[in-house]
Amino acid sequence: MIVDTLKNCGTYYGSNERFEAAFDFIKKAVKENLPVGTYEIDGRNLFAFIQEYETKLPEESAFEGHRNYIDIQYIVSGTEVMMVADISNMKESCEYKEDIVFFDDYEKASICVIEAGEYGIFFPWDAHKPGLCFGEKPEKARKIVVKVRI
Repeated sequence: MIVDTLKNCGTYYGSNERFEAAFDFIKKAVKENLPVGTYEIDGRNLFAFIQEYETKLPEESAFEGHRNYIDIQYIVSGTEVMMVADISNMKESCEYKEDIVFFDDYEKASICVIEAGEYGIFFPWDAHKPGLCFGEKPEKARKIVVKVRI
């Protein structure tokens, strides 16, 4: 997992040939305040979701993982806790389907607090549990999730 801000996004362009286009979309979406919805950037190679929701308590969510996509999760507004753990330490709680698998909880997961203007990048080896509230009180959040095919 990587946590950073947009001013440093160019640092990661070499990680995947689609990262530059992914970050260009995030910048555009923020600047133009694009509405909630799904956005095709490059077919199934690169697409995005803009979401608004209330953050959840950890017990209301599950760890997830992907094999074919990297997630870039950019927080537009609000504060969100994201948990992450190496999938080799995790036990699958369901069958892998449509590029998602869920995992049982893992007590030794790392915890990151992501604020507006920051993002987390989750690779296929990162089981992640995003969308969690900071503290005990859920709050409204707006997020851009860009799915980057490997």
